Amino acid sequence: MNSSEIMKNDRSHKYDYQSKERHIPSIEVLKNHGNSGKDYIHVVVGENLKHPNSLQHQIQWIELYARTKMLNTIKIGRVNFAPGTSPDALFRLVYFGKYREFCALAYCNVHGLWQNCIEIREELRLTAGCRREKCLQEGFGV
Repeated sequence: MNSSEIMKNDRSHKYDYQSKERHIPSIEVLKNHGNSGKDYIHVVVGENLKHPNSLQHQIQWIELYARTKMLNTIKIGRVNFAPGTSPDALFRLVYFGKYREFCALAYCNVHGLWQNCIEIREELRLTAGCRREKCLQEGFGV
C-alpha cells in the first residue's frame, strides 16, 4: 500500500459529492491580511457543507505542508480539534514568497485522511492572495 491509496481527494471515486465537500480541506491564501502586513494560510474542512463534529464522527486534525521554490517540503504546522469544535485553522507565514505550493491534510476518524493542494504562481506571490476558486478563475492554478 502506498500513500496515494490512503489519502482521499476530490478525485476519489469511491465517495459521493457530499462526502467530498464535507472532508476536503479548503485552502485560502490571505496576503497582507487586514492590511496588517502579515500573510496567512487559512484551512477549513466543510466550508460549504458542514462536517459533523461529534464524539463519534469528527475531523481530528489539519496539517499544512508547503513546497519551496527549491522543491523542499516543509511542515508548516498541525492543529488538533476536539469533538464539538470547528475544523478551521489559520497558519501565519513568515515569508510567503519562498513557497510555490501548499498541501493540507485533514483526518476524519470515520472516513480517513483527505488532502487538497494549491499551486502558487509567481503573480500571486506578488498580489493580494486568493481563494481556491478565485485562483482557478484568474488562472493562478491549483
